[in-house]
Amino acid sequence: MVLILGIVVIGTTSVVALGSVALDGTERQSTLDRAEQSMAQFDSRAAQVALGEERSTRLSFGHSSGTYRVVDDAGTITITHVNHDGGSDADGNSVDDGPGDDDEDVYSGTLGAVVYENGDTEIAYQGGGVWRHRGDSTRMLSPPEFHYEGSTLTLPVVQVSGDESASGAPTAVVSKSGQTKGMYPNASTHYEDDSSKPTYSNPASDGQMIVTVESEYYRGWAEYFDSRTEGSVVDVDHANRTVTAELITLGKQGGFEIPTDNNPFEVRGLEPSMQSGEGLERLSFTVRPKDDHTNKFASLDWSLTAQNGDRRIEMNLGGLGNGKCGTGEHADLTVYYSDDGGATYQGWVAENAYEVTCDANGYAKIEVDLVGTGAPTAEYQSISGKLAAYNPGQGGGSLAGSTTFDHFDGDTGTTYSTGSTESVDVLVRHYLNHFAPTFHLESADGNNGNSVNEGESSGDDIQYTGDDVITYLHVSENGIEVRFE
Repeated sequence: MVLILGIVVIGTTSVVALGSVALDGTERQSTLDRAEQSMAQFDSRAAQVALGEERSTRLSFGHSSGTYRVVDDAGTITITHVNHDGGSDADGNSVDDGPGDDDEDVYSGTLGAVVYENGDTEIAYQGGGVWRHRGDSTRMLSPPEFHYEGSTLTLPVVQVSGDESASGAPTAVVSKSGQTKGMYPNASTHYEDDSSKPTYSNPASDGQMIVTVESEYYRGWAEYFDSRTEGSVVDVDHANRTVTAELITLGKQGGFEIPTDNNPFEVRGLEPSMQSGEGLERLSFTVRPKDDHTNKFASLDWSLTAQNGDRRIEMNLGGLGNGKCGTGEHADLTVYYSDDGGATYQGWVAENAYEVTCDANGYAKIEVDLVGTGAPTAEYQSISGKLAAYNPGQGGGSLAGSTTFDHFDGDTGTTYSTGSTESVDVLVRHYLNHFAPTFHLESADGNNGNSVNEGESSGDDIQYTGDDVITYLHVSENGIEVRFE
């Protein structure tokens, strides 16, 4: 009897103890679930005040064993326009001055937070989003007020102010604090606080937009940037609790500087498409001879090139005899493309493609239209000995027997082989799409640098539509004050 009674007592005690722990855990989880729902409702109501027409609102959080507090210095957000003018010299020409050049914080401010805390778990409202945080883990429960769709970033920064705390069954009172401030665009603010510089205006171009969030909930912000936006998380700094997302802006349009060995031209954010009105729409430039041959091109052999891994393209001007302007001389255009490091290639030649003309001073020039109505027609063929950079005759490689253009929206699915012809406009657009969205155009002068003067030459026009880029940036500051009753 004593043994049986002992077993019963031990069993009963164990059931009560384990059951109590289980009940406590269940009750705590239920409390946290209710807190999540309450904070989601708070998120919705706060947005009506911060971003809507309401001046104030009230919300009961219901009874809870945890505590609520307002932390007005919790977290910061900074938006930096990196290299905002693409770099420029005294004459306004684009140059790359290296990291840190012309970087400007177009917005920087605190976020603040409303935090519910129960044991080692926090549920927080910050930046217009709700986050659940425990230890080294943060999970996004609802997204922040950060909208990146197509080429537009809309970022209404919600700033929380207040310093109160409460427990039990508090009621939160949310009031608008101040007027909404338009931070970008802003016609009254100039870059570098210099009236000679451009204002904060759309469309945003050149450089990149870098969004940096410092927060206890930075892992949740990283999850959002990585999965919900087209930007890429470029850095997560655990030591400083920051996440940085880079959002590229569309590259320079219109006139551009002819690239040199030390100053390539960056095509940034190109949309890879062959549809009308999409992708690369214009690419034209004018080349001029070296100063000691101003009225003619001596042994012209000059190219624009691009390379990305095993992909390479070269667009070469050559084939001139005397090359003197006004005599009816024409330069050939050769287009070379390889996607296997040069083992095989696709080659095209447009003979007598562009005339050598004289300007008003009698100086020679060649106006080249690669993408546009003035582009010539080329024939698919072997191009050994016709290039300045990737010469198959010197570096090996063989002409691919055929190629089919079926890679991009708008491609016709046409198959080309030796003797086939096609407009250079189609060829250059198609091949450069393989390097999208961002790549560098460089130059190569096969005649020991003696045929073209890049400094006197000019990029006449480049136009292209963007993909996964920021073209329009809308940033506003919206304050709310939170107190408890």
